Amino acid sequence: MSPKLTTSVSTTVDSHCQHISPKGQRCHMLIDEHHRPANGAAHPTLCAYHAGRLRAIVPPVDPEALAADLLGDIDDFSTAGSVNLFLGNLIKQLARKRIARRDAVALAYISQLLLNSLPALERQLEAEQETEKETDSVQFARRLRERSRELASLRDQPSTNKAAVARPDARRVSSS
Repeated sequence: MSPKLTTSVSTTVDSHCQHISPKGQRCHMLIDEHHRPANGAAHPTLCAYHAGRLRAIVPPVDPEALAADLLGDIDDFSTAGSVNLFLGNLIKQLARKRIARRDAVALAYISQLLLNSLPALERQLEAEQETEKETDSVQFARRLRERSRELASLRDQPSTNKAAVARPDARRVSSS
């Protein structure tokens, strides 16, 4: 009998480039350890060739400057106009190749989610305003009832109190 050949999976798979071609084939080159990983990855995942191509496609941009350009004068995303303004800024940055296509797709999807949530947000705000109006009208009715009770109690007081109240005014008139 011939000895069986055994194949084992080695850990060297992690040392190969993680780039996958459009045909689904993986690059067989070794990872460039000097390549700075993108998107905050802990360690590099691309060979020197694919890392260079990635840098050429998406040049490094200061994240703060990019965020300032994308957000512009947008304070919040509670209106369709502000989301539309953000999407317009996103298109400009994508056209200038200042943002990666994947990042732009993710931000566009988040914008779509924001737009889809706006009607629910408007309904919630309307309900809160309606509750606030009801609270104001209940407080107004309570104050009106209290004032009516006060006026009724003043009306029911004996006339002697009215005369006592009138006397100090009479004294002022006679002393002057």
